[in-house]
Amino acid sequence: MVSSRFLQDKSTSLKKELQFLKKIKTEEKYFLKKSKDTIAKRTNQMKETKNQAFDTVSLWGLYGRDDMKAFKSVTLPLFMSTTGGPFDSLVDGSLLLSYKTIDDPNKAYTRIDNQNPDHLAMKIAALEGLGVPQLTQGICTSSGMSAIMMATMPFLQSGDNFVSSNRVYGGTQQLYDVTYPKSGWQVRWIDKPWILSSWEKRIDKKTKFLFVESPSNPTLYIADLEALSKLAHKYNLPLIVDSTLASPALTRPFEYGADIVVHSISKIANGSCRAIGGALISLDKITTNIKSLRENFANQVKGGHFRNMGPCLSPFNAQIIWDELITLRLRVKQVSENAMNIAKYLEKHPKIEKVNYPGLISHPQHKIAKRLMKLPDGTNAYGHLLSFNIKGGLEKAKKFAENLDFGVQVTHLGGSYTVWVHNATTTHGQMTHDERKAAGIADNLIRYSVGLEGVTDAISALEKALNKV
Repeated sequence: MVSSRFLQDKSTSLKKELQFLKKIKTEEKYFLKKSKDTIAKRTNQMKETKNQAFDTVSLWGLYGRDDMKAFKSVTLPLFMSTTGGPFDSLVDGSLLLSYKTIDDPNKAYTRIDNQNPDHLAMKIAALEGLGVPQLTQGICTSSGMSAIMMATMPFLQSGDNFVSSNRVYGGTQQLYDVTYPKSGWQVRWIDKPWILSSWEKRIDKKTKFLFVESPSNPTLYIADLEALSKLAHKYNLPLIVDSTLASPALTRPFEYGADIVVHSISKIANGSCRAIGGALISLDKITTNIKSLRENFANQVKGGHFRNMGPCLSPFNAQIIWDELITLRLRVKQVSENAMNIAKYLEKHPKIEKVNYPGLISHPQHKIAKRLMKLPDGTNAYGHLLSFNIKGGLEKAKKFAENLDFGVQVTHLGGSYTVWVHNATTTHGQMTHDERKAAGIADNLIRYSVGLEGVTDAISALEKALNKV
């Protein structure tokens, strides 16, 4: 009598397990081997994503049939617990808490690992790794700022420096200018980051990495990632890219030589605006003059600074964002189309001094954006964010802000809803006037994050507000 496929598979699995148990002499070797097998399984799954479409990876990530069977759920369940399941034995617990088997989130303390942030990190790492042969790895953090901190501080000792574009989010500027100097870490700002030689002039023997935000918030500077990565690698330094505004649906920096990518996944990755989170993604091997960090960077951070400082992502937030990534490409495509229409409208308006949007031919880095910013099918798209200057200075910008009744005036961006803000008095208000001027943030600048609403409604509201300026 021929047995069923299920029974054959079950029999084969039990035989392999029995053979394995006969060979293993100690509990420690048993758990270390199981851990090694888990790592090999996830590595193979990550390799398989290289041959998958973007939408397939954004839907499933690394959540496969074995996970479905184990968790009895077609979709990733929510693991709302401070700690995973019980240790199988005293030896199991000892190995786990000495971080020799940290790869198993089923049993770890949630500050260190949990199924939800673990699967979210693997999904984002897989998306960022599409298009390159190298494997990627990642960790999720409590916010975009904590992701930047986790990505940068492992390289720094007192007296070290790093070189960064000054076209960065206000919180990043404060982290680098106010917080880091207390540890003896110095940022060397580049006021004109499009001039490559200005970066090279600031590099010395104490420089540990180059950092760039591209596209930048709120002026939409687009970095030539290929040129920057070549420069960084010339000096054996990693290039760290904050790719929040693009998301992997538009730009995957590893394709252009980056070593580490960070995201605020509170933004376009999470259209519902219901969760805060961050992500650090690295290649499995990075360029750096610090030998101990060249391999397994993200996982090293996870077992080191991340464990010690505790900027963990809530499982609930992780699950929201994991689900939101399913529609990432669709949302990015639509908001990009809306943003292009709005940018073209504003560029022609007599009361607008300037429009910053990489999709416009007038944008100073439009050619670079055209090369870097593409949907997975190869079609150019330029994202949800634009900014524009109102003619007449600060007072006219304020009057515009008082009269725009579309969307929400709030310090956020990238959601499915239109949001806008006056940067000089909000997101970059902590910077001095001179610092804002150097970063291209004028007093009459409005940042406008385009949503999924009808574009004709958005343009009608903009026209109404501009008529009152």
